Amino acid sequence: MTTETDAVQRSDDRGVDQPLAERLSTHDWSATPLGPRETWPQSLRTAIDVMMASGHAMCLAWGPDRTFLYNHAYAPMLGARHPSAFGARFEDVWADVWAEIAPLVDATFRGDTATFQNMPLVMTRNGYPEETWWTFSYSPVRDESGEVAGLLNVTLETTGAVLAERGRDEAVAGLRRNEAKWRRLFETLAEGFILGEVVRDSTGRIVDWRYDEVNDAWYDLVGIPRGGAVGRTIRAVFPGIEDAWVDEIAQVVDTGGSLRFTRQVGTLGRWYDGVAQPAGDDRFTIIFTEVTDRVLRERRQAAMLALSDRLQHETSVEAMALAASAVLGEALGADLVGYGDVDAAAETITVEGDWTATDAVSLAGTVRFRDFGRYVDDLKAGQTVVIGDCRHDARTRDHAEALEARSARAFINTPVIERGSFVALLYVSSASPRDWTEEEQQFIRDVAYRLRSAVERLRAVEQQEILNGELSHRIKNTLSVVQAIAMQTLAGKADDAAVEEFGSRLKALSSAHDVLLTRSWSAATLADVMRAALASFASERVRLDGPDLWISSRAAMSLSLLLHELATNAAKYGALSVAEGHVAIDWAVQGDGDQAVLAMRWRERGGPPAAEPTRRGFGSRIIRMGLIGSGGVKQCYDTDGLSVEMSARLDQVQQA
Repeated sequence: MTTETDAVQRSDDRGVDQPLAERLSTHDWSATPLGPRETWPQSLRTAIDVMMASGHAMCLAWGPDRTFLYNHAYAPMLGARHPSAFGARFEDVWADVWAEIAPLVDATFRGDTATFQNMPLVMTRNGYPEETWWTFSYSPVRDESGEVAGLLNVTLETTGAVLAERGRDEAVAGLRRNEAKWRRLFETLAEGFILGEVVRDSTGRIVDWRYDEVNDAWYDLVGIPRGGAVGRTIRAVFPGIEDAWVDEIAQVVDTGGSLRFTRQVGTLGRWYDGVAQPAGDDRFTIIFTEVTDRVLRERRQAAMLALSDRLQHETSVEAMALAASAVLGEALGADLVGYGDVDAAAETITVEGDWTATDAVSLAGTVRFRDFGRYVDDLKAGQTVVIGDCRHDARTRDHAEALEARSARAFINTPVIERGSFVALLYVSSASPRDWTEEEQQFIRDVAYRLRSAVERLRAVEQQEILNGELSHRIKNTLSVVQAIAMQTLAGKADDAAVEEFGSRLKALSSAHDVLLTRSWSAATLADVMRAALASFASERVRLDGPDLWISSRAAMSLSLLLHELATNAAKYGALSVAEGHVAIDWAVQGDGDQAVLAMRWRERGGPPAAEPTRRGFGSRIIRMGLIGSGGVKQCYDTDGLSVEMSARLDQVQQA
């Protein structure tokens, strides 16, 4: 029978640090949660034996208290904590980074495996904070009953390339020397493990590689019966596999460097994440896990973000439909994707254009649903139709030939229902049978919802533009009628100047209407209102300076009339009456919150001296009413020209 002392002696013979081996033998384990060594279970003895004999940096946390042990290669990573860390609690040893690694440790004791590449940790292992980076794998170690009793950490500090290289070399050498001992632990790993050797052609170029050893997890992760890989090459096991699986391993062997990968085996439709490392001569190791769900989930998330961005920039329904179809087709690896409007009564769909891959035939045009099966009633009822194989589904098997001609051996039809009516359809088709996952179905539903919302927003904008155009036309007609009535009424009763002034004010109101209509009559920017009100004057001699600011429709009307009066006076008597004159308008928000005030200033320069009018008419009253009709106006008649300062509370200016 193998004894603990024998195990330590054999570890010493393999070059394990003598003081650490002695500490394992002489430590008072009865004072620890592990208890006396003679009571240790064989699973713990084997794990320690493999760890102590390995040249790869390893540590072990065992039992509910997670008693911490480690081997010689791990000791330098502890810094000043070695050797007092030996036999202590895992949490106490790494207290400074426990917040980061505790969730990983807990997950491992629940049976999960975690692998990380270059994980950053700030440690105080030598009495001062230092940045370190680690590549490591937490694997559960099971006891005789099959329960998780410990955590084995196979780690590599990548802070120093020299230590990393030495750790890898020692780990490979240790694995070779101790194959019989780590076999049991090797087979309990949840991660797939490969020990392989490259195959070279007559010129020495690597053209393939052979499986020398794989664990049980490898077979489970790739879905191949046990025993069907060892001694065979990867090209023989997976005919048609991507060349990158050979080329990247050739790079590892030829350069002696490790490689982290996330790659698909296309023939399996599965994604894997792992690390490949050289193992000396033409050999290498790979440790990996399957990440298909994660990769596909990330693809769908990225596709949804890309779709949101594209829908914001498209300006037509057809472009939106094609954008959504392309995102879906690429994310799901489909053959045909499209969107169309539905005539539920006629049971037809009209498609402007769709996305196709390879040799798929477009569905563009108007198509009858019943030409392809008996599922339109399900769509009318708002049910998503999911067909994994049209040859076997009762609703489609009599029309399988027609469906397959459209690359729809398998398909999903997602109806869009509005106010109880079937109005549109998003379809995704595959030329081969397919088991559609619930995640894929939900992804398609989400895309359909976003697309329909974007289409409805676009159509609402188009409808609003039509309504605004019609409203603008009617308002201008009304103002024209008002102007005509006024002209006839005032004919012979008022001088021509008064009649012309009245007409100009109506035009100022009309320009304000035009600005507001472009914003659906809700609000407009201060600068837009100014430009519209001053458009009929020498606008090139009017300079505007101020922040972007939205004002209400009520304030826009008042401001348009006010500016029109000021500009009219400037053109008759002020700066705009001479070629060298100009007007400067500036504005700013003063104060914060409820006390914020909009302050605006009109300054005329380069014209004749300003003189206060001797008669005050309606125009003067409009100016005195200010920005919102409540005053707050100060006029200064200087020799340099007229200056007008106006102010009003910002919330009143912006209040609808």
